[in-house]
Amino acid sequence: MTDTLHPSTPLTDAFRLEQLAAHVEIHEVLNAYCQGVDRRDWEQVRSCYHDDARDSHGPFRGNRDELVKWMEGNHHNVTFCMHMIGNVAINLSTEDPRLARTDTYCLSHKTVASADNDPYFQGAGVEGELRRTIACRYVDTFENRPGVGWRILERTVVHEWMRREPNELYVPIDPALAISRRDRTDLLYSPLPTRTAAKS
Repeated sequence: MTDTLHPSTPLTDAFRLEQLAAHVEIHEVLNAYCQGVDRRDWEQVRSCYHDDARDSHGPFRGNRDELVKWMEGNHHNVTFCMHMIGNVAINLSTEDPRLARTDTYCLSHKTVASADNDPYFQGAGVEGELRRTIACRYVDTFENRPGVGWRILERTVVHEWMRREPNELYVPIDPALAISRRDRTDLLYSPLPTRTAAKS
């Protein structure tokens, strides 16, 4: 996609409001994607993409539903997962305001039960539990569609670096502490507290 909007481009007030609304919604989609993967909420992940979206995700290339199926299979063996988003650049197209190019910096931290089940470390001579971090960028094309809003139309995961961390650097977490869960038992899904009526 060419002719994207950069910060130096003169803007009208109306376009500034449109740009702000687009930025907020696109950020929400990016956050929802990461949260969905980390909590293994695959319907939430699916909702971040248009139904005809394409994704090039490391060793995977395919459509939205194929991506979700591939991730679901891989994550059966992932005991811990945390995506951390950094810089997010959003450039709305000046040729077609329904399109945007985004560049999102991401660190993906995972603990995999066995290196044999990891798409990056299979056959690399690593045995047993694997802890690894991948630094990458999500280079996305977003499209704003009526009744749907801004969703990912095309994503390519651009890899920066990858590392494996020694297991001995990690210590067990006290089970008395609140511990992250990768399903609906996570604290995220607990009911909101009920506000008590103010005393008169």
